[in-house]
Amino acid sequence: MDGDAIVWIVLLLSIVICDYLASYLYKHKKIPIWASAIGMALLIPVIVGSFMYLGINYGLEPGDTGEGVAFAGGFMVLILAFNAIIMFVIGVILNIYTFVKNKRKI
Repeated sequence: MDGDAIVWIVLLLSIVICDYLASYLYKHKKIPIWASAIGMALLIPVIVGSFMYLGINYGLEPGDTGEGVAFAGGFMVLILAFNAIIMFVIGVILNIYTFVKNKRKI
């Protein structure tokens, strides 16, 4: 399997798992989406760091410098951070909407 495919698989699995977990916690446990987005933002270094650790220790051929793994890690950080920012904004908008809706009932 090519390195690009591994990056996309890890990236898409991370996004799907984190977004599903955020929506599950919002629906069933009543945890706000913005709080899940903050949790996801705190997990980004763990996800990308473990990917880079495995890529550098097990994926390099002799004589490689590891620049591809570093670029892939930077790309993953940008995409996951953008996803967390979007989730945070959506969570804040949902909280404002429900606050205004509850105020109108009173």
